Amino acid sequence: MPGGRGFGQGRGGGRRKMFFLESCLLVLLHREPGYGYSLMDGLREFGFEADQMDISILYRALRDLETAELVVSSWDENSLGPQRRMYTITPLGETTLAGWVESLRQRRRELEALEAAYDAVRSGK
Repeated sequence: MPGGRGFGQGRGGGRRKMFFLESCLLVLLHREPGYGYSLMDGLREFGFEADQMDISILYRALRDLETAELVVSSWDENSLGPQRRMYTITPLGETTLAGWVESLRQRRRELEALEAAYDAVRSGK
């Protein structure tokens, strides 16, 4: 994770971290279906470090997303090695992700307005 801290380390913010992880997983699955370790690799794009994250946390997030009907999973019959569980985003997952992203965009606009107001006051001194 950014700042050199592994996922799940430290106090507080656990639900926010899980929400961020779930959001990142939905973005990856929006691009294409994936399985656990491929998703773990994809999470690097968002600041997660595979060696600092327990794979069980990733699978717990995927199970939670599946319980919420935001993703579905099935066994990949075409795997050359052991069968892998492939995850695919559902239409509900697509809709939910779009809503989450719009909320983030709104939050970013609010934060930018706050920063601009602060900078205006600060530069007026």
